[in-house]
Amino acid sequence: MKKLQLILLFVISVFSSLTAQVSQYSSGLQPMKDGDNEMQVRNFQKAYDNYTLAIVADPSLADAYYKRSIVLTKMARYSEALADQNKALQLNPNINQLYDVRGQLRMLVEDFPGAVEDYTKAIENDPSEPELYNKLAHAHMASGDFDEALLDYSRMIKLDPKDTLAYICRALAYLNLAQFDSAQIDINKAIQLNAQNSLAVEVQGLIYLEKKELPSSIKAFDQAIKINPQFALAYYNRGKAWKMLGDAAKAEADFTRAIELDQNLSTAFFNRALARKKLGNEDEALEDYNKAIALDKDYAEAIFFRGLTKKLLGDYEGALEDFNKSERLNPNDPEIYNNRANIRMLFGDYTSAIADYDKAIKLRENYAIAYYNRAVARIMMTKRGLACEDFNKSLIFGYEPARQAVSDFCTTR
Repeated sequence: MKKLQLILLFVISVFSSLTAQVSQYSSGLQPMKDGDNEMQVRNFQKAYDNYTLAIVADPSLADAYYKRSIVLTKMARYSEALADQNKALQLNPNINQLYDVRGQLRMLVEDFPGAVEDYTKAIENDPSEPELYNKLAHAHMASGDFDEALLDYSRMIKLDPKDTLAYICRALAYLNLAQFDSAQIDINKAIQLNAQNSLAVEVQGLIYLEKKELPSSIKAFDQAIKINPQFALAYYNRGKAWKMLGDAAKAEADFTRAIELDQNLSTAFFNRALARKKLGNEDEALEDYNKAIALDKDYAEAIFFRGLTKKLLGDYEGALEDFNKSERLNPNDPEIYNNRANIRMLFGDYTSAIADYDKAIKLRENYAIAYYNRAVARIMMTKRGLACEDFNKSLIFGYEPARQAVSDFCTTR
């Protein structure tokens, strides 16, 4: 009760102080001006306080809510910023720029359908502004609606036929739709407009990468890096090309350079881990999986491969924990169940192992090695007849070691 009283006293004191400050103003206009001045010097907390005073003095001031939302966005208080923008639009639906601003905020909080809605409204108010089509296209791309994004980028190009970025982005939309020829035409146009645009050359490399034309992709990434030596993604994608070519050492070097340039590139840590594993550096690979997962706690692929590495390093408890996490994130991957079953076999938990092999086979009916592994578990439980059925299925589906097992356990002598 005493704690509640103290909280109430604090709230009352704050309210009294705020009321005293508001009473200095006959309207919210002066604190609005004060807030604008604080924004100019990037004193966001004082700007926020002044816009709040303006709102308390005159709750009908839509501009005060709008400006406070800008401050809240700068302070990374996105939910509160959205609430203020909604209030501003409720008070004055004709603040046209607010639809653009709210669209940007919705992109930040990954409300992509909401962003599409806002940018569409902004375009209705100003259909001649190319940048709005660009933002709408990005929202459609983030939503996975690549066909709509194509229409947006096409409108941008119609408004400005020399817009290099629009051609680059439309090429990316085509690339996501696996329309490689159209993507190539657009990226060629972008490079024709600006041969020194490293992003255009990078996308050209991505097109080659998707088409598995790996030497051409590496050549394009080389050029992108030559234009912009600080281009982290160019090193990353060149690393992927080297990995696909089987050159783990060059792949590792490129992923390392990408990480040096961008410490938040979780996929670079993951791919460097794969390269290091191939090079036999299991401990370093484990460190990279840990870093990738620290950046993205739900990175299912990294968690799964970390489990495999932990198993190789003898950390069976850790491997089991990672496979359990992998199952929660990706319950339809048969590889998870097969590998978790293998760990359970090491613990002598044959019943649970067989249950996992069952799940793996249900998800992939021709999973030859899972049949073989389940057969081994059944041998351990003295279920020879069922084991022989599994060894034979494993052999039928192409797992050659099952041939010897059939000979050893299932042939009548």
